[in-house]
Amino acid sequence: MVLRPEPVMFNSLGTRCAGDLYLPEVDTPVPGLVLGHSGVMVKEALAVFAPYFVRAGFAVLAIDYRTVGSSEGEPRGQDHPQRQVEDFRSAISYLQARPEVDAARVGLWGVSVGGSVAVQAAALDRRASCVVVQSPSVWNGWRYLERLLGRGGVHALRDRLDDDWQRRYEGGDSARVAHLSLDGETVQDTPDLAAELFPSYRNEKTLDSTEHLLTFAPEDLIQRLAPTPLLMIANGGWDPYHMLEEAQSAFAKAGEPKRLEVLPYDVLGLYTGPGLDEAMALAVDWFDRYLRKIRPAAVTPPPTRESVAAMTQ
Repeated sequence: MVLRPEPVMFNSLGTRCAGDLYLPEVDTPVPGLVLGHSGVMVKEALAVFAPYFVRAGFAVLAIDYRTVGSSEGEPRGQDHPQRQVEDFRSAISYLQARPEVDAARVGLWGVSVGGSVAVQAAALDRRASCVVVQSPSVWNGWRYLERLLGRGGVHALRDRLDDDWQRRYEGGDSARVAHLSLDGETVQDTPDLAAELFPSYRNEKTLDSTEHLLTFAPEDLIQRLAPTPLLMIANGGWDPYHMLEEAQSAFAKAGEPKRLEVLPYDVLGLYTGPGLDEAMALAVDWFDRYLRKIRPAAVTPPPTRESVAAMTQ
């Protein structure tokens, strides 16, 4: 059965963002989930993941961040994680206003860097009741790029960023660069395949996007996430882009309740590979537990003379 989402637009601090809204066939309000993608995706690619949640009875809003895919915003392709955090929060506001959604039960799910964006959004916004991160990648952008490019590579990158700053200072635009250049036989053609399958996808970003990534460090806030429940589903096979050490380091700093599942799959194993069903089953169970089965924290009313007298008699 193919699910047909409802295309929607929502306001994110003055910019119109695009979303695909998937609704289960039920008559009462259900918990809602916001899904955020990685750099090699647009919201249409999240159609791989959304049906698992919809079949489990969740309303799902898969979003494009500002300047990406079908969302508005200029310059196109500016990859700005801090603003993507804001887009997640705006998506929560939109979901809470939908009559099909139980506004008190909203969770966040993100893949790759979308997962760390979701964690920072939930650390700042207590309306997010639960978070799942799949194939986590960036927890400290500077360190991540040094591990990926080497210190020499980051030094050369900073020279390019200095030149780009001067170009922008003089009134020009930031340079356009490839969003992703992947090595390895199994992944090198992934950006081209994404462009073929999803017309709104462009493997292109502004060079100053890298500056925003260098200063993105959600690990500095992850200890503030608790008591929001956190599930990380990490790759245990060959994967130079979603590094297990990064996931383990960030997870160690998070408070309870939390769970880390390391699955024996490589870089694509939780996207399109044999680990997808296993990872999604873990995510569905986590959301089911913390958005349905566990009651939200109750608010204790202030004591009155009558209530205290009744307790002491």
